[in-house]
Amino acid sequence: MLQGKNIVEGWRSLFIQGLLALLFLILAGRYYYLMIVFHEKYAEKAAANHIRAVPVLASRGVIYDRAGNTIVDNAPSYTISVIPIEVKNKSESLKRLSDVMEVSVEEINRRIAKNRRGSFAPAKVFSRVPFEKISHLQEHRLELIGVTYSIEPIRNYVSNIDLSHALGYTREINRDDLNRFSGEQDYQPGDQVGWKGLEKFYEAELHGRRGFRYIEVNALGQEIGEMTDREPVNPVPGHDIYLTIDSKIQRAVEAVMADSSGAVVILNHSNGEVLAYQSSPGVDLEMLSGRISAKDWNELTTNPRNPLFDRGIQGLYPAGSTLKPLSALFSLEYLSNAKERTYRCRGSYRLGNRSFGCWKRGGHGQMNLHQAIEQSCNVYFYNLIQDIGIENWAMVAREFGFGELTGIDIPRENKGLVPDTRYMNRKYGEGKWTRGNLLNIVVGQGDVLATPLQLAQFAGMIAQKGVQYQPHLVNKILSKNGQLILENKPEAELKVEASEETWQFIQEAMYAVVNGKKGTGKAARHRNVEVYGKTGTAQNPHGEDHAWFIGFSLDKRYPYAWAVLLENGGGGGGIAAPFFGRVLRRIIEE
Repeated sequence: MLQGKNIVEGWRSLFIQGLLALLFLILAGRYYYLMIVFHEKYAEKAAANHIRAVPVLASRGVIYDRAGNTIVDNAPSYTISVIPIEVKNKSESLKRLSDVMEVSVEEINRRIAKNRRGSFAPAKVFSRVPFEKISHLQEHRLELIGVTYSIEPIRNYVSNIDLSHALGYTREINRDDLNRFSGEQDYQPGDQVGWKGLEKFYEAELHGRRGFRYIEVNALGQEIGEMTDREPVNPVPGHDIYLTIDSKIQRAVEAVMADSSGAVVILNHSNGEVLAYQSSPGVDLEMLSGRISAKDWNELTTNPRNPLFDRGIQGLYPAGSTLKPLSALFSLEYLSNAKERTYRCRGSYRLGNRSFGCWKRGGHGQMNLHQAIEQSCNVYFYNLIQDIGIENWAMVAREFGFGELTGIDIPRENKGLVPDTRYMNRKYGEGKWTRGNLLNIVVGQGDVLATPLQLAQFAGMIAQKGVQYQPHLVNKILSKNGQLILENKPEAELKVEASEETWQFIQEAMYAVVNGKKGTGKAARHRNVEVYGKTGTAQNPHGEDHAWFIGFSLDKRYPYAWAVLLENGGGGGGIAAPFFGRVLRRIIEE
């Protein structure tokens, strides 16, 4: 019995010793897990109690014109943020902040929730804060536990040119964009992001990378000072953008445009550079880049002139007689005796029981193709379209880029509309549309819709004899240290094939529009520059006709192609052509 008792006690002893060893092993493993494996994680949590990482936002890239003149840069602005964990039970902090900023506590809490990215990270609640507000907060900093402020760069529009629709603007990032940019760059709630125009298209290049500075805080969350033993992380600014815009040409356009509604696009037809881009009325980018009030936003959105609308690439208009060279090209290439065939204009064209008028009520008399372009005779083209047909017309229109995106480097461009048999059948029903629809189409009315940019490109392609260069607003992008990030050099692409004789004929006819005795665009004539053009008057069911003038110059000093649209302006020859004449004179005078 004694021997059995010793055996039992021996097993008990071994069991207890093994249990103790296991417990010590677990403790040692846990110690290793906490102190070695996850040391960095828990060290950061511990540091968060007395070290605060304050983001230092990177400045967006600067935007310059082609000559290196600054158009948009950055200016310092105060921002107020709130640390959620530190104000959770500090209602007096939010009440004091509410009183100073004249915003309700409920609204501040809403902004905290919207921009929250953790309990310890600052959530932005106010941007563009005036210095006097910051000064007041600084005086009461002991009563503002968890409230911090910093300086961030905001967009500063330093140029005296408008260019608002092309530039676009920045706005506070929303949740959709946060999800879209997830994993790409360090976007956080409250950040500014490109919202329209170039700012949006080149967001990845303009947006920099934030840095951090480290400050020490006490147990109450009050700032003590900068951490001397922790190196700050410097922000990396965004890349700088150099536009193709010539500020002198842009100013000339804006000066003549004044308060008119419409759009002007001037391209370099030899490389696709956009030299001037004006959509009028413009908009105040300073106002849109900040936190715009509901009252101001409502005034913008209800303004009958629609200043937020980019007429240059979004506006869809009947192109009027500016499209007549398109029909001329097809007839010269594919119809017999195109140059010699004539039609008599008596002021109208009879089709069934309907009469389609020419702009000249008394008629132009006997017209050939050259004269019909020079004097913009509708009746000639009413006759011509009967031999061309809608499918052939639509084919050539698409070759010139109508009904397609030009690919310009600003978002939300519209395609326009080129009607063909399929479209007409779908809209009106098979067999329910007539030759009368063709008469409207050939003079750029009815179902034909185009943007001012497409018409400027059309003029440029005639100048280049069918060669297209993609329109673009950005010339190059450089990093802050001068490294070339991107350079736009679009390649020439032959889109419309025609004989040299055909191109020569069309160019000469467009020269006569401006320089001929009976040309409709004589008001655009300049004694030192050979101007080629085509006027257009587009019927507008909502008011006065729209006035068009497109054209180009083959002068090597002025390799321009342009489109001028004046909404409700009236006649192209009487309004749009003299408009461009004034623009050209200003450009040459400068």
